[in-house]
Amino acid sequence: MKQFDFHRFLNVARWDLSINSKFYTRSAILMIALISSPVLLYYLYMMASGSFLDAESMHDSIVGLGAATAWVGSLICTISSGYMFHNLLTKQGRINELTLPATNLERFLWHFAVIVIGVQLVYFVGVAFADLLHALFRLSLPHAEIRSIFNSLIIECFSDWRELGKYGVGIMLLVLILISCFNRSFCLFNAWKYRYNIPWTFLFYFILWNVLGVLSVVILFNYFDSPREVERIWNWLNDGGHINTVLVCLDIIATLVYIGIWVLTYRLYTRAQLTTKRNP
Repeated sequence: MKQFDFHRFLNVARWDLSINSKFYTRSAILMIALISSPVLLYYLYMMASGSFLDAESMHDSIVGLGAATAWVGSLICTISSGYMFHNLLTKQGRINELTLPATNLERFLWHFAVIVIGVQLVYFVGVAFADLLHALFRLSLPHAEIRSIFNSLIIECFSDWRELGKYGVGIMLLVLILISCFNRSFCLFNAWKYRYNIPWTFLFYFILWNVLGVLSVVILFNYFDSPREVERIWNWLNDGGHINTVLVCLDIIATLVYIGIWVLTYRLYTRAQLTTKRNP
């Protein structure tokens, strides 16, 4: 049997969407509501404080609303990754998943599409709904300017990129890859443990960040005599044009880590069993 057949892949998609339709519908509604909640809470607060029609409220706080929407959306995308293999949570769910007439690759790619593509589509719908709410509230204000939250997010990203100067592309790419690694590590932990995997992931990062923080302090105090030593190394990298080389190396390492996370996630998924000590 071929490892991947598009017809079987579509059958997996139809089966999953029909069996878990309530789960996906509730999740999508919850995501849209949470993404648009900063706009609703902001204007409800303005109304409750009695400053909705004041001159001060005429100022369109689009940047703050855009930042809040982006933060909530990022958190939702991260948590959603922890539900990549929600079908495997119960023993019956594992039986249904593992007995599907499809290969491991086809089932895994469907879960991959839901998390990587489906969640992003719902996020954009949530931003569009937040934009609509924002526009409706602004229309009730006299002479109020209406701007898009989505446009604000794009403009802020590009402005941050320009402020970074000639190293902007490398730094932004590195940040995006690292954020993606962080998000997809929740998929990895979900493949490792089906229940309580999200708290386990946060615990892992809590320990990791504390260990890295302690190591950073130890290295700084033992290998650098003064802050001027750090400044001297930075000037050497900057003047010699080595920063771009360092950024490229970091981008390559981060990309390899990202690929490794997906490979390990797939390996753990293909070894799923009905019951184990880790997943009873």
